[in-house]
Amino acid sequence: MSRFARMTCLFVLAAVALGAVGLAIVLAPPVTGGPATLQATMADVAHRWPGLGHIAPAQLAKRISEGSAVVFDVRTPAEYEVSHLPGAVHIDPNMSTSAFLERYGDSVKGKKVVFYCSVGVRSSALAERVAAGLKARDATAVDDLAGGIFAWHGERRALVDAKGPTDFVHPYDSTWGRLLARPELARTAPGG
Repeated sequence: MSRFARMTCLFVLAAVALGAVGLAIVLAPPVTGGPATLQATMADVAHRWPGLGHIAPAQLAKRISEGSAVVFDVRTPAEYEVSHLPGAVHIDPNMSTSAFLERYGDSVKGKKVVFYCSVGVRSSALAERVAAGLKARDATAVDDLAGGIFAWHGERRALVDAKGPTDFVHPYDSTWGRLLARPELARTAPGG
């Protein structure tokens, strides 16, 4: 067999093999990335940050009503604008420890500090970074809201935007947004 004939045969075999692989990809069930449930995500967050307290929405609601909590929203400005917990202070998720402590360290004395984001990943990371500094400034606790604003929203707890009460919540993105208990209320801009 000539070199040209061998090359032609190899090319045909490669095309058939690639076609079979392509057909297998088309026929395969879709791969869905991301977490399966909010509860699974909450368990993962608690496992990844075992040194933090991960408090339920009811516990945070009690702390807020008692006036014993300082609450920090650790999401993007766009997420915060759609809705946030009443009284929450918005902070950049990437804020350095020193910048955070310089700006907010004096406001935590005698208070229970709670961080939240969509589900707890960004807020737990920041809470862990600043926990020692907050405790050195006499914070009585440093916790993360278990399940983040998604859990809070799922329990139909109060949310606000710049105009007042709202039922909407930012989904973060389409993957994480699947964890919302009430996805019909997901919005990426204030007011819907």
